[in-house]
Amino acid sequence: MSKKQSITAYLVKRIGVLFVLFVLIWTLVAKWVYHYAWDDTTEFYLHQDLALALSGQLSLPYHFEGKYIGALEQMPAEYRSAVESTEIMFAHTALFATQSGDIYILKEQGLDEEPLYVVHYFSAQDSPSLMPIFLILAGSMLLPLGFIIWRIGASVSKEADNVLESVANREIKPSRFSEFEQFAAVFKTAQFAQQHALEQERLFAAFLSHEIRTPLTKISHSMSRIQQIDDVPLEALDVLDTLESSQQELSQIAQGILLLSRPNSSQLQSHVLNHELEQWCAKWKPHGLNIDLKAVQQQVTQAIHITLFNLMLTQIAKNARQHGQGMLAALVTDTGMRFENRVGTSDLSSGYGLGSKITKQVCDCFGWRVTTSSSSEWYVLEITF
Repeated sequence: MSKKQSITAYLVKRIGVLFVLFVLIWTLVAKWVYHYAWDDTTEFYLHQDLALALSGQLSLPYHFEGKYIGALEQMPAEYRSAVESTEIMFAHTALFATQSGDIYILKEQGLDEEPLYVVHYFSAQDSPSLMPIFLILAGSMLLPLGFIIWRIGASVSKEADNVLESVANREIKPSRFSEFEQFAAVFKTAQFAQQHALEQERLFAAFLSHEIRTPLTKISHSMSRIQQIDDVPLEALDVLDTLESSQQELSQIAQGILLLSRPNSSQLQSHVLNHELEQWCAKWKPHGLNIDLKAVQQQVTQAIHITLFNLMLTQIAKNARQHGQGMLAALVTDTGMRFENRVGTSDLSSGYGLGSKITKQVCDCFGWRVTTSSSSEWYVLEITF
């Protein structure tokens, strides 16, 4: 992502570059206009001197202070060398730029029908530089341009602050720019939709948790009554144990769903992860999942909610048993946890579904970062504290 910048800086950079480019082009064109006499001033004075010569008011050849009017034979050598180097058409003005200065020459027919030359010479030493004038003009143009940029930036920045205030106060204020007002309206709608979705999600989670707990409570009471009966068959004891463990698991899931919908950092307490992971390994061994737990010698303590932590470990174990094969390798260190297992060949599904999403939500509640990587043979889940 590019570096953030203010609107004023954005306008100054782009309009400033445009202004500098304009000044450079304008200066170059102005110098060309002055040098090549594109404004016809040189043409005017050359023809004026020509008219004086043709009227007989000047004695030819005339040579005085950078002007010469007369035939080619009497022309000074410095002018004559320039004329003889290029063919000049009649009634046309030619410019010759030399090291010492600029020579403007007009060729016309004289009274005796011989070529008559009118020469104006401008010495480089006597000609004033135009750069100071151009710099003064550019500087004078820079002042109003800077004021305009400042006013535009201030107006846009003020309207942007109004938009932020409108979003913060959830009240749309009128704006000078329709785009800002439209953005505030769209953002407010999106904000309302997000809050509504979160509220609906929390309401649904609370409703689901309550609806699950209600029949579970009845099941628990019924099992307690059955266990108080003296003549219960021995074959029913295993069934009662299975029902009790399933009831406890469902209760934990319902509590986990409610906690995920309303995360609260104040409910987190410090627990030793080594002990919880050892109990997790022992719990899943009867279910046919062998877990190779490797942990550091010192105890790893993190602030967690034990119900959510066990819910996350349950999802990891279920994914490993359903989608993987062989032993699940688990590693816990001071910086995180790592779970790795081989990908099952009989399972053609491409993802780990809801279990991975629940794992990510639990890690978000704890402030952890979770990453997954998979190949054709291995699936790796890494959690960073």
